[in-house]
This record gives sequence, structure tokens and C-alpha cells, in this order.
Amino acid sequence: MCSSANIPIKPPPHNNIRCPQKPIVTVKQLGQLGNQIYEYISVWAIAKKTGREPYVPSCMIQELGKMFRNLPVPPLSYLAYCPVPENLVAATVGNLDHSNGNIILPNYIQQPKYIAPLLGEIRQIFQFNEHIIDESQKLLHSASRGMENITYVGVHVRRTDFVQYLKWRFNTSLVTPDYFLKQMNVFRNKYKPIIFVVLSDDPQWCERELRGDDVVVMKTNSPAQDLAIMAACNQSIIDYGTYCVWGAILSGGDTFVYNLTNSGAFVLASLLPKWYIAT
Repeated sequence: MCSSANIPIKPPPHNNIRCPQKPIVTVKQLGQLGNQIYEYISVWAIAKKTGREPYVPSCMIQELGKMFRNLPVPPLSYLAYCPVPENLVAATVGNLDHSNGNIILPNYIQQPKYIAPLLGEIRQIFQFNEHIIDESQKLLHSASRGMENITYVGVHVRRTDFVQYLKWRFNTSLVTPDYFLKQMNVFRNKYKPIIFVVLSDDPQWCERELRGDDVVVMKTNSPAQDLAIMAACNQSIIDYGTYCVWGAILSGGDTFVYNLTNSGAFVLASLLPKWYIAT
């Protein structure tokens, strides 16, 4: 992750120097890619909901700008050219709708209730850079093996860094292959021809446990590329973590979510009509 301290403060574009006229909302940059996407869009959505003006750390824009084009939220560094705003008040999840003044959102913020009604706009905000889209299409075309009118199902399997987290946060262990295989069969009964595009931090496990003539395990070694591949699929099967949630959101299709009570994906599934908590 980059450091905002190493990014020079650049003035706003010519004739675009505009200081906030209303209280602002911002966030600390923390976590991996899925967390940062959630942090960015939470600032945008909460600003929209509460009448504040959104700003995010320059470093976050630099990181997400490697994937997405024309991101609309301005960098927090622009405020260096404005009168010093009031102190930022740390907002809690429970008081976002009722607090006044400038706020900074909690680390690792996930607020499904704010983003669920805005997914159409959010998909327009997160438009991948052209070279990432082109590579995704090439990889999916290769996976199709020449077949046409294929339904692509993105399957995300997260394993290596979640063993301890699942134990600590949910007192549970990694999901078993049966979860994925069961949901894959649901899609097999609904769509033909079909290809399951598996993306994972443990592709060897996937090749061993999720085998099938209609299964392709991707090995791009690029989180950005994997996310774009998920977004290019028609439907999704996800387990846990913010990363796969964003792959499914950007895909926009039917999504099966692992039944992990009170996880961000679980809560989002309770709010969206095409998301289903797998039983």
C-alpha cells in the first residue's frame, strides 16, 4: 500500500478550486483491496445520504485509480488550499444519520444499508480501465473453449488469510467444498452451457476439490484482474470477505452467499433481491 505522506499535494485542476460549502465526510485508508473499495464508496454513499461533501485520501485514489477510471470523489489533499475545516469527529456506525459537522468514518467500514439502494450508480462509478477489461475478455474467451452463449459463474474461494480471522471473529473454520459444489449444481440445472470461473488465493485446493469439465481455475496473480473477471461473469458464488462481495456487486447477477451470520455479505444478501443465503 502506498503512503499518503509520499504523495505530493497537488492543486485542483485549473479553474476547479472549490472549497467545501458543507460539512465533509472522509475515511482512513486501511485494509486490502476489498476494504478500500468499501471505504471509498462508503464515503460517497454517506455523503449522498447525509448532505455532506465527500473526500478520500490521495493514496486511496492512487491505488484504486490503477483499476478504475474517472473516479469522482476528490482527494482530501485539496483541502490544503481551503480554510482549515473544523476538527473531524469520529463517527460511529450508529450515529451516521444524526451527527453534525465533519466526520471521519471508522476503519474497515461496511454499511450495506447505505450502498444497497445505490448499486446502479455504484456500478457506473467503478468502471475498470480498458486494458483490464480487455484482458478479462481474453481470459473468459479462452475459458469458453469455443462455445457460444455461455453463462459464466464467478466462484470466489478465500482460504489462506482467513483461517485465523474466521476463528477469531465467527468461531468457525473455512468453508468445505460441499458449499461450492452444491451451489454449482444449482446453476448447472438452470443454465446450459455453463462455465465456472474459479478465482482464489489457493488455486491448488480449487483444482483438487472443485474439479469438472465445466470448471476453469484462473491463475492471474493479480487481485485487480481477478476482480474484473468476477465482474465480467453473469452470476456469482462467494464465500466471505469484502473482496468477493465487490466482485459479485459489480457482476450484478444472481449471487449465492455463504451462511455466515452477521458478516457483511450476509447482511447485504438480506437487502438485495438477487442475492441468496445458501442453506
